[in-house]
Amino acid sequence: MEWMDGSRQENKKKGINWVTGAAGAGKSAIGRTICERCAEKGTLLGGFFFGLGDPTRNHSRSLVATIAYQICSINTAIRKAVCDFIDYDPLIFSRSLRAQFTSLVMDPLAASYSDDSHHTPCLIVIDGLDECVDKASQRDILETLLYVTTTSRMPLRILICSRPESQITSFLNLPRTSSAVFKIFLGDEYSPEEDIRLYLFDRFMEIRQSHNLRTLLPDSWPSQYNVDQIVYKSSGQFIFAATVIRYVESDRHRPHQRLEAALGLRPAFKDLPFAELDALYTHILMVTEQPSLAVDILAFPIMYGRMPLRDIERYLNLHSGDVHVVLADLGAIAKISMYGIHEVSMLHKSFSDFLFDPHRSKSLYRNRTETRAWHIIRVIENISGKESFISIYRKTENSRLIKSVQHIQSVPCIMPQS
Repeated sequence: MEWMDGSRQENKKKGINWVTGAAGAGKSAIGRTICERCAEKGTLLGGFFFGLGDPTRNHSRSLVATIAYQICSINTAIRKAVCDFIDYDPLIFSRSLRAQFTSLVMDPLAASYSDDSHHTPCLIVIDGLDECVDKASQRDILETLLYVTTTSRMPLRILICSRPESQITSFLNLPRTSSAVFKIFLGDEYSPEEDIRLYLFDRFMEIRQSHNLRTLLPDSWPSQYNVDQIVYKSSGQFIFAATVIRYVESDRHRPHQRLEAALGLRPAFKDLPFAELDALYTHILMVTEQPSLAVDILAFPIMYGRMPLRDIERYLNLHSGDVHVVLADLGAIAKISMYGIHEVSMLHKSFSDFLFDPHRSKSLYRNRTETRAWHIIRVIENISGKESFISIYRKTENSRLIKSVQHIQSVPCIMPQS
């Protein structure tokens, strides 16, 4: 909101605000909240929320038309100007995004704008840009928004919420865009764990007060330990906590039993607890060109914590830079540190549960014991230079392999950095 009203000097010339972060960090919730607040103040022009699974919202073809319609609904003078232009050029919606935005949004707004020093900036919200299926369109949208914010004499503000996918990050990090873009990464500096704990407290209180089976709940439910588990596995991302709550609040089941199932303390019900989260993880992985290799790479930081890129590339027989390429579109679930030793770390602790559960990850599933055994063999091969370990591994039956590594799978010093 400070960026919106330009109360900070360093933000006045930054017409675009990019809010990004890991999958499920709450970007869309923030976008909706800002829309509501600005609508109440009369400073919202319009918004477009991309949705991957919605064929009406997973492309850019209806972007300008939607925003123009919203502006027309609140300003009759602009509505007449837009309708007149469409009558003059019925093919306008087949033209470039810049031409559409200029003719149907910026020109009508400029015609109604007066040079009032107290004029409040007007906002357009673009949420879920990464869910636009055409990557080229994403770049086109960003180019258009950058053009209109840097050339307009109006105090226009555009809020973009998206995951940090490579093509979006690359464009917004260009030298020519940096002076026009204010960036907010939803990380630990905003104390998300405190917010998640507060959210859980409120929602569990609602369940205790309103659930139709509330009389069957234990007096001390949920325990502090249960809440701490959810906060820990959330890794600062709201989506895990929200998924747990949606599963627990089912009016056809006992909430405490559903919570036990979600935390793995009892067998799951027929409807799996994390189906929505699993679909998100699967989608993020499948948009990469090599999802299987991506999983092999992510298995290292999942099992051993932060992991140097050079070690992963050596163990998997990859060339230098391959990890960067493979993980380019996985910024929503993993982070590559570019300072000091380049390392890969995970943004979601719950991703480990997904990857090592065949019912959840399906074709992307990895067996934890076999994966650890494979890592051990790769480490020994790199240390000793003996290729025979690979041939032995490939000839070994899975059952024998599992038995052979069970007695060493808990030894931490097998990894060279230890």
